[in-house]
Amino acid sequence: MQALRETDPRRIGPYEVLGRLGAGGMGEVYLAASRAGLRLAVKVVRTEHAEDRTFRARFRQEVRAAQTVGGTGTYTARVVDADTEGERPWMATEFVDGPNLRDAVLDHGPLPEDAVRTLAAALGEALAAIHAKGLVHRDLKPSNILLAPDGPRVIDFGIVRALEATALTRTGAVVGSVGYVSPEQIRNGAEVGPPSDVFSLGAVLAYASSGREPFGEGQDSVILLRILTRDFDLTGLPQAVLPLVEWCLRAEPEERPTPQDVVAAAGHTGRSLGQSTRPGWFTTAPKPPEGDERWLPERESQERGSRVEYVAPVTLTHAPAPADTPVPASRRGALRFLAGGAVVAAGAGAGGWWWLRDRGAEGGRSTAGGPGSGAVTPTVARQSTGAGWQYETGGLGGRHGACVVPSSDGGRLYVGGADGALHAVSPDGKKLWRTQLSGSPVMPPLATADGAYCLTEDDGEGAAELYAVGPGGRVRWKRTINGGGSQFPVAAGGLVLVTTGTANSGSVRAYTSDGRVGWETPTPGGPTSEPAAAGGTAYVGTFADAVVALDVKDGRRSWAVQAGIDTGRPTPVGDTLVVGSGGEYSLHGVSTSGRRQWQRRSDEVGGSRYFTSVRLGDLVVTSASGTVVALDPADGSTAWTFSSRSDSQAYSDPTVVANTVHVCLGSRLYALDRRGKQLWKASFDGAEGASTHRPVIRGKRAYLATNRGVAALDISE
Repeated sequence: MQALRETDPRRIGPYEVLGRLGAGGMGEVYLAASRAGLRLAVKVVRTEHAEDRTFRARFRQEVRAAQTVGGTGTYTARVVDADTEGERPWMATEFVDGPNLRDAVLDHGPLPEDAVRTLAAALGEALAAIHAKGLVHRDLKPSNILLAPDGPRVIDFGIVRALEATALTRTGAVVGSVGYVSPEQIRNGAEVGPPSDVFSLGAVLAYASSGREPFGEGQDSVILLRILTRDFDLTGLPQAVLPLVEWCLRAEPEERPTPQDVVAAAGHTGRSLGQSTRPGWFTTAPKPPEGDERWLPERESQERGSRVEYVAPVTLTHAPAPADTPVPASRRGALRFLAGGAVVAAGAGAGGWWWLRDRGAEGGRSTAGGPGSGAVTPTVARQSTGAGWQYETGGLGGRHGACVVPSSDGGRLYVGGADGALHAVSPDGKKLWRTQLSGSPVMPPLATADGAYCLTEDDGEGAAELYAVGPGGRVRWKRTINGGGSQFPVAAGGLVLVTTGTANSGSVRAYTSDGRVGWETPTPGGPTSEPAAAGGTAYVGTFADAVVALDVKDGRRSWAVQAGIDTGRPTPVGDTLVVGSGGEYSLHGVSTSGRRQWQRRSDEVGGSRYFTSVRLGDLVVTSASGTVVALDPADGSTAWTFSSRSDSQAYSDPTVVANTVHVCLGSRLYALDRRGKQLWKASFDGAEGASTHRPVIRGKRAYLATNRGVAALDISE
């Protein structure tokens, strides 16, 4: 960290600047702290980019999408906050206390073989999480990978595409880093997909294993030509790593492994990877004094770049076609070879699911098939006791909402999968049917007597299409939505409500059961999220910084009230709406008649349009990293706080059933009474880290979101 210069800001948004971390083509990076003491890395965009309207629009979209990625098991640095509308836009990510991979190799040489395999698996998990949200990193390189004591973290995803939109790069330019861009990135510029990141991953692993640039050094044009002609040097790579690197560096995108393939090929599962990422995982150097196993660069060493390193015109339009090179005999052979004789994928399962009720009741073990040949195949694995199961969908679609939605007759659980399908699962975990809807993730459904309604994700935070699916899995109809911020449809007055539009303009639209538009009402600015319906009124937050109230019967607007920046989804409690927003005051109280009642800061739960809460009697309950907080809707004051020191990263939105709060904090499901006292907790493996899907409680069974799909846990006495 560098000392601040006179020209450096002392505050960025609500954060106090502590020092300077680096600078680059994108902007400058500062270490900052929130009022609660959370340390963040804040990247401030350069003035020339901030003045580019196209860049701003793309930056806004990409940051919103990036905010949905991160948490336990994703090995990405979470995007915590952002201001995309300021004079100089900025985004804040969690601060990772560790060197980047480039510095680590320069200072200490290549990583040990075991550390490289761990790095490969963690990067595979990170790319899987990024790609599941519709993002492509586009600039995976050693300096964008931080080595934390508990595993690597990928940074800067979600911003490179914004830089591609600037006037600097609109005419025949590539954004990326020399030596780590894919062949198609050189030829096609911005038109790249997830396999491009896998190519970069292969080059990163080669560098980590050998300490040398795989495509050598020299002039940029020479290095780019080597990439196009597959002129790489992999001498000295460990034999256990070489086949995986060669597989990643295949010339044709479709011939490269998927991120899930990379995890399996590195000989890991989610569980074994978590066990491998402990302090000291990336070095075999002797332990420093006082038991500190980390080796880090000096805090006051020279400035480290954190930037997009290459922005240059592409002139190699007539480069020779890539030469054919031998490939591994088969994926199965590569997996068997790389695992060093260990059973991977099918044998190891999805991390080894161990369920343990912390009152002393012990569940059985449940396993399922691991990654296959690239396709997502839903699988069910049961405990030997029948007490629990898991069902894989490649992860869940959307940022929040229920992880499963029971049908009206209780015979089915509807699940929206990241695999682009709507799934119907029996309460005991059996697959009933799977209906492929699109190539985009399916967000949490709404269940009615007609079957299920669900939205598919668009490229940002909104929805592309609304589907109506019958109880047997047949698509009854679909309608185009085009954005709007809705994560799930909302039932109100016999209608299905969704939001449409962009940040500048949008609407709330009501569909009848046969797919007709019952009514549609424009909103000031675009909606930030799905509506909340109560008492015949639909309440929706907007990018015009207002809460809007609409009559459910005909869509007539009752009132609109200002409530902070980018007002989020309201939570009705009696005659009050509790609303989150950006700005100095992050929480607001608005009466259901349209009168502002209070506003306040909250360092415990934050705010922003992503604030989510649920009603608990005469309180509202929300969650954050390792914390559950109950608020009094009368004035926004804190009624009680529950903290879990050991579960401080991933968390779910809370669910309230019979005055009991159920919430996932890290890898545990907690049950709290209405005063915040812990009733019990249950441990599980594979907690979802990229989103906050809430658990669903039905009788004596809890359904939980995982990083692979959903799981059931028996919570009976």
